[in-house]
Amino acid sequence: MKTLMINVDNDSSVKLLMELAKKLHFKARVLSEEQKEDAGLLAMMEERKGDETMPVSKIYEQLRKVK
Repeated sequence: MKTLMINVDNDSSVKLLMELAKKLHFKARVLSEEQKEDAGLLAMMEERKGDETMPVSKIYEQLRKVK
């Protein structure tokens, strides 16, 4: 499944897009600002899932060297 987020600036655009989604049998809903932020944060977390991590102790060690 793919997810698409579209930001619109007026209620008439929201209504049009919601009607189109309904006709195409897509699930659609309007998100609150908080839900939008949560979705963005989750997307960033998922994107970084495969990244190599470094132990916190090593990060502190590196920061001490910078001082």
